[in-house]
Amino acid sequence: MFVLLLSLLSVPAIVLGLDCSGLPDGSYEIGCKVYGVCTGGVVKIMDCPQGHVYDNTTGTCDEPSSVNGICGQTRDCSNKADGLYADTETHCKTYYTCINGAFDSHNFCSRTTVFDETQQTCNWPSAVNPPCGTKGLPSG
Repeated sequence: MFVLLLSLLSVPAIVLGLDCSGLPDGSYEIGCKVYGVCTGGVVKIMDCPQGHVYDNTTGTCDEPSSVNGICGQTRDCSNKADGLYADTETHCKTYYTCINGAFDSHNFCSRTTVFDETQQTCNWPSAVNPPCGTKGLPSG
C-alpha cells in the first residue's frame, strides 16, 4: 500500500516535470526509474523495467551497477523507516525512497527546489530547514 501511495503521489510531479515544447525528439531523464520520450512536442512517460534505472548518457534503462551518476548509486536504508529521505550528497536536489529497510530509488526535485523531509515534497530552499534549505538562516 505504501509503495502504491508513493507512486501515485509522484505521478503529477513527473507529468509536470518534462515539457517537450521546443525539445528535439528523444528520451529525457525525469527520474531514475522513469523517463519521458518526446515526439513532436508531446511527452510519453515510460517506466524502466524492474531492477533497471535510466541512464542519461545512453538514453536507455540499464542495471544500476552499469549507470554513472546518482541513478547508479544506492543509499543505506537498513536502519530507516519507510519513507522519503533528502540526499544531502546531492545538496538535497534528489531524494530517495526506503521500503522495508531497503533502498528503492532516487527521485529528482526541480532545478529551483530542494527536498523537504518535513513536508515530504520538494520545496523552495527558503522554506526548508538546513542542511537542505536556508529557512531561519540570516539573509544577506
